[in-house]
Amino acid sequence: MKRLIILLAFYSYTASVYAQADSVHVWNKWCSSKDSMLLFTAANNNIQVYSRTLKPSEILLKPVDKTLRIGKPEAKGDTISVLAMPYPSRNKPMRLAVLNSKTKKLIRNVDFYCDEVPPPVARVGNIQTAEALRKDILLQNSLKVAFPKSLYNYPYTIKQYIFKIHTPKGGATIPVNGFYLTRDILTQIKDAPEGTIMEFSEIKATCPECATRDLGNIKLKIK
Repeated sequence: MKRLIILLAFYSYTASVYAQADSVHVWNKWCSSKDSMLLFTAANNNIQVYSRTLKPSEILLKPVDKTLRIGKPEAKGDTISVLAMPYPSRNKPMRLAVLNSKTKKLIRNVDFYCDEVPPPVARVGNIQTAEALRKDILLQNSLKVAFPKSLYNYPYTIKQYIFKIHTPKGGATIPVNGFYLTRDILTQIKDAPEGTIMEFSEIKATCPECATRDLGNIKLKIK
């Protein structure tokens, strides 16, 4: 009987540990896929941790080695946030230990992998091609910043740009402060004949806590 009680206690403890591990969710806020454990070199990374069963004060985060460094964790509501700086070595995973802050017992290890961030580009809304149907262009309402073929999604915003268009009936040059496609621009696109190429130039983008940067021009043909 005594042996049975010990075994039951062991299985109960094991089940509790696995339940805690399953209840802890970890992701990089600036990765567009929460299931992709990616950290980006020379970029912004914000590891977030949420648990259904543990309070933020009961969770301790600790890098396993020098391939990963983290800042001071901050709790907001039921989620912990911490800035992360990856220092990858020979494509090995960067491991973050999630511990119980009271018992110092390991809840789970999280393996992060590193990815490079491509230079940002400007796009007309969700259009990714050099030409598009007029109706699809008119459905867009702003210029956006994207990182091609990357899951990096730090919130860059277009600060200003110049719109240019030339047609047989004339042309227009419209400077814009902000990221919206203005009514004047949409009218120019609506009235332009098929085959017209519009250009967005002198595009400037900014993001939280970073300097304004210049992005490449966009040329978009109306089909």
